[in-house]
Amino acid sequence: MKAGSLFTGCGGMDLGFHRVGIDTAWMCERDRQARQLLRMKFPGVPIYHDIRAIVEFDDLPPVEFIHGGDPCPRHSRARQTATSTSPDLSGYFLALVGRCRPRWVVRENVLAPTVDHFTAALDALGYGVVVIGIDGAEITGQSRPREFVVGLREATRESVRKFFPDALPGRVRGQTPLLAREAAPCLIVRPGRTGAVGQLLIWESKGGRALDCEERERLAGLPPGWTEGFSRECRARFTGNAVIPAMAEWIGRRIMEAKR
Repeated sequence: MKAGSLFTGCGGMDLGFHRVGIDTAWMCERDRQARQLLRMKFPGVPIYHDIRAIVEFDDLPPVEFIHGGDPCPRHSRARQTATSTSPDLSGYFLALVGRCRPRWVVRENVLAPTVDHFTAALDALGYGVVVIGIDGAEITGQSRPREFVVGLREATRESVRKFFPDALPGRVRGQTPLLAREAAPCLIVRPGRTGAVGQLLIWESKGGRALDCEERERLAGLPPGWTEGFSRECRARFTGNAVIPAMAEWIGRRIMEAKR
């Protein structure tokens, strides 16, 4: 299956989907350093700079699958009271789906009431839709709750839900319930910072220290050294924005099973 990747970041979703046989045909990412990383990790894959431009393209390579995690600062709890200047690009995501008409759509984002607006729009475009909730604490130890909107063209909601057997009314659980154990707060894009609770410290004999880049990669579920070669600030941005690949892999396996 060939996929178009929106808001690709450091490629966490692409990596997870690639593990189950979903190959990336093209990407779209605004961040210059992220595009540099993607060219190293996914050589030969075209990378576009702005979703607002590619919506107008007539020669965008056709794909069966479009996925992405549009910017979430307006809804993120990590921002606390700060005002976000990031635009809401979910409308462009939907416009590209309407133009390309892929068979499958997967959208990742923070938990927010506006997910219902996105699912309603996909429904109007002719997609059966479910919302899957997964917390990264169940995978890597980082508490990163996310909702994945999964849509299948010309399908009913009930037919899509059957590929996720542990469905619950209104939502689908992506993993087993959280065990009673501690989890690291959600990584954000600033070095040494995590979630709304502030700085996460590792306590050693000489006192506390912030997470290093390799520890942030492990909490993000990325392969060791995935972001190596960039500044500490860049690597923090990559891991703070990253989709945990195992989340995408879990969903991708069920999508590939549906194709059989």
